[in-house]
Amino acid sequence: MNGYSLRRHALGHGTLVQRAVVPDHLSASAWYRAHHNGELIRVHAGVSRPSCTPETHHLRVEAALAAAMPGCVVAGPTAAWLWGSAAAWRRTIDLIAPPGRHPGRLDGVVFHRPTDTAMLVTVKVAGFPVCDPVRSILDLAAWHPAALSAAIDELLALGRLDIGALRDGLQHRRRHGRPGVATLERELRLRAANQMAPGMPSASG
Repeated sequence: MNGYSLRRHALGHGTLVQRAVVPDHLSASAWYRAHHNGELIRVHAGVSRPSCTPETHHLRVEAALAAAMPGCVVAGPTAAWLWGSAAAWRRTIDLIAPPGRHPGRLDGVVFHRPTDTAMLVTVKVAGFPVCDPVRSILDLAAWHPAALSAAIDELLALGRLDIGALRDGLQHRRRHGRPGVATLERELRLRAANQMAPGMPSASG
């Protein structure tokens, strides 16, 4: 077995899911032998990557979704990074788990179980189910507030975020008493004040 024959069965970003290739493309013994020989590297239980495939952040996201229960959605910092915010990057993968079931545990993955899932809008980004930009920023405010201001700047510059829509999303979030509301409100107040400042008379005037 060689790297090419393994990679041709991989998902879009390079992960191999055991249940998808065994036994249709590989025998169970060949799967385990490939790990022993160093041709495959385990990422999560039942999810591996060919050793010739680099471990990118996209691959880690793909592996987390492949190993998690069906219905999980990329959220918060990870979602904001996929939308184009370099500031939101962190090695941990953030996923929203479907309601009503415990998602279990995966190394390097944080499962969130928010109650306000009725308005959870998902979009495909890089092949992944991802929260829309507004929801991504709302959750970023709660889960990784240090990156909030820079992430908003980046997504505004890319045209993937609108301040008006963000304010509307904040109003909905406030009614549900969700974490991060105060942080995002403070950030939006600062932005509004900075926009008004150039045209305002100085205190000494």
